[in-house]
Amino acid sequence: MKIERINEKFGLFAGWLLRVRWWVLAVFAAVMMLAVMGVKKMVVQTSFDDYFIKGDPMLVKTDEFKAHFGNDYFVGVLTECDNHFTTQNLETLRDLSNELLDSLSYVDKITSLTDIEFLAGNEEGMAIAQIVPEVIPKDKAGLDSVKQRAYSKPEVARKLISKDGKLSWIVIKLRPFPADSIWKKETTVSPDILTGEEVDRIIHKPQYASLHPKATGMPYVSQQKVVFIGAEMGRLAKFAILISIVVMLIMTRSMRGVVAPFIGTFGGLLVTFGIAGALGLYVDSATSIIPVILAFAVSIAYNIHLFSFFGKRMLIHGRRKQAVVETFTETGWPVFFCGMTTIVSLLSFLIVPIRPVAYIGIHTSLCVLFVMLTTMLVTPVLLSFGRDKKPKPNFTDNSDTRWSGIMVRISAFDLHNPKMILSVFVLCCVALGIGVWRMEPAFDMERTMGEKVPYVNKLLEVSHSELGSLYSYDLMVEFPEDGQAKLPENLHRLEQLTKLTEEYPLTKRTTSILDILKDLNQTLNDGDRAYYRIPDTEDEVAQMMLLYENAGGTESEYWMDYDYRRLRLMVEMSDYNSGEAERELADIEQRAAALFPGAKITAVGNLPQFTTMMQYLVRGQIQSFLISVLIIGMILMIVFQSVRIGLIGLIPNLFPAICVGGYMGWSGIPLDMMTACIIPMMLGMAVDDTIHFINHAKLEYDRTSHYQTAIRRTFRVVGVAIVTTSVITSAVFAGFAGFMDSCCLQFFNFGWLAVIGIMTALISDLFITPVLVERFHVFGKEKINNSKQIEK
Repeated sequence: MKIERINEKFGLFAGWLLRVRWWVLAVFAAVMMLAVMGVKKMVVQTSFDDYFIKGDPMLVKTDEFKAHFGNDYFVGVLTECDNHFTTQNLETLRDLSNELLDSLSYVDKITSLTDIEFLAGNEEGMAIAQIVPEVIPKDKAGLDSVKQRAYSKPEVARKLISKDGKLSWIVIKLRPFPADSIWKKETTVSPDILTGEEVDRIIHKPQYASLHPKATGMPYVSQQKVVFIGAEMGRLAKFAILISIVVMLIMTRSMRGVVAPFIGTFGGLLVTFGIAGALGLYVDSATSIIPVILAFAVSIAYNIHLFSFFGKRMLIHGRRKQAVVETFTETGWPVFFCGMTTIVSLLSFLIVPIRPVAYIGIHTSLCVLFVMLTTMLVTPVLLSFGRDKKPKPNFTDNSDTRWSGIMVRISAFDLHNPKMILSVFVLCCVALGIGVWRMEPAFDMERTMGEKVPYVNKLLEVSHSELGSLYSYDLMVEFPEDGQAKLPENLHRLEQLTKLTEEYPLTKRTTSILDILKDLNQTLNDGDRAYYRIPDTEDEVAQMMLLYENAGGTESEYWMDYDYRRLRLMVEMSDYNSGEAERELADIEQRAAALFPGAKITAVGNLPQFTTMMQYLVRGQIQSFLISVLIIGMILMIVFQSVRIGLIGLIPNLFPAICVGGYMGWSGIPLDMMTACIIPMMLGMAVDDTIHFINHAKLEYDRTSHYQTAIRRTFRVVGVAIVTTSVITSAVFAGFAGFMDSCCLQFFNFGWLAVIGIMTALISDLFITPVLVERFHVFGKEKINNSKQIEK
């Protein structure tokens, strides 16, 4: 491939661009205005159900479960005081329960100490009463009676009140959330976030402060996460911007050097999210920061290459417009080529069947595309404004600045020590490669977000308490025919399954139709504890359920469907460990299938979703990485018209991926929604500097036909830009990590791993790429051996 011919075309384009520069700025401003209109329509998604692509088996199973048993999400509120059995505390607890029932948009039913279906025997058999009477007693005897009633049924009490009476648990069952097409017509706030906001507003009212209420449940977790990430993103973005301004000022010594990258960044982001808003594309609350930070990184990188070469041309002759054309002639093609390879690498995320990850590929690709276009269209125009300058005396193409002189000395080190460099490279790859196999996925917030995050700390306090829970899952047993769910033999199998699940370390408690049936049986037999068991015959089951429904009971509909064909077992968890939970769920599903031969077993809820996402994530990351490697290798081969260049060009770019993966494995950093994006992203970014190096080395080799001279000249021309872009980009990601001490592990890990990836990519391009180019003669057989003659 003749690089000089391509460069000439980019030079002609730059000349045309300067002739219509005012039109370029006008069109850019118009596009930005349209983009702002699109951004206003953008909706941020938060529900875990939204993580799955339409038609995914997990989503199908979840929708089937909801069709029979309603929303699988719940909200829990844990209250704490010295003693709940006082008049004031019971009144406050009732007020809180009533307000939650009256004020939540999607509430279906409340279960609390003051609002529960409490079965009591009477002359007609049974009635549904309340533990706390309508008029709360004020005397000690009356309060003691309430307390005695609350603890009279241990199976009921263990779900409502702690043994010492200091903790109380409120469970809010929710109606099914409306489809996206319905609620998006009226608001940009999703139903789960709205529910979380309403709960948060209620529990923080002054009148409930004496109970110190703390909420949990996925809607509340999602809302708290959105609030935290919004605040943290603002803080980290400000710091990243500050670092960028300072470093760009130092490196370019020009306000244009600060303004141009920010125009590229915000231009790319506005257009990307404007398109997302206008087309209704999926935008995730947690991962939306990745396109933002990546836009900063690539914008700075592309502009540094332009400014670095432009600055040198101004030192040589000082004519601004000519310098712009020469800069674009020499660097326009590499910047364009880098952008396209990065886009291709990022599009590999589409292979991952999880919407946040898949749409990271779309959003980041669009960001890089529009940042690249803005840089190539607006930056040259900005550089063209202003006066010409006096050239630096005796400064030529072969002259060195202080920094380019250092680059030339590094090239000399590479050319004199190739065996040592390659040996160290191989040893590092082996050691880090072992760490790659140690990586493990995790979705629990304790490992991904960290206990230092305030809302996570509060949620864990609730989860670790005697009553509260955070994670849960449901097992739905579907029989072949209607009526089979109420058969005593199947209810006994459900009881066996319940006992099996309670044996697992992570299980906190279970809930099913058995709780109601056993309570009914005991109540109808004068409260005799011996009758707290499943009725003996199908007729007894049917009669008890009829009595229950006639008394106004509605709780059973959450645990057995109307056709008596399906049973539901809800399992709440005291803690969550990704690996252990995955093993437990697989074992439980296998045991359930053995207990109910012929029945269909469906597992839904947080845990099955997390497990499925972990499997998708691991498999998807491997596939994404392999596809990125394959496509980038093919692009390098096609563009440089050489299989050897394509293969050699990939070697130094695999090193950052191995370093990041190895570090994650050895240090125990989990593979989550954000860290899973690092390795393919690093491949896309690392290849940029390799392209600049190989592209210019090929150009210099075509001019000199001598490898060592071409490598020295390449270090002199693009070496400083490669180092500068890596340092600044690392600084941006370090700022993203939040002064490297962000309380959020997910942010810190992402920022720190990006720094490792970028810096190892720099090391790779400074030491490994030149050695490989020279040692394997990637541009063909060397024609001239006298480098001194060439330099002259």
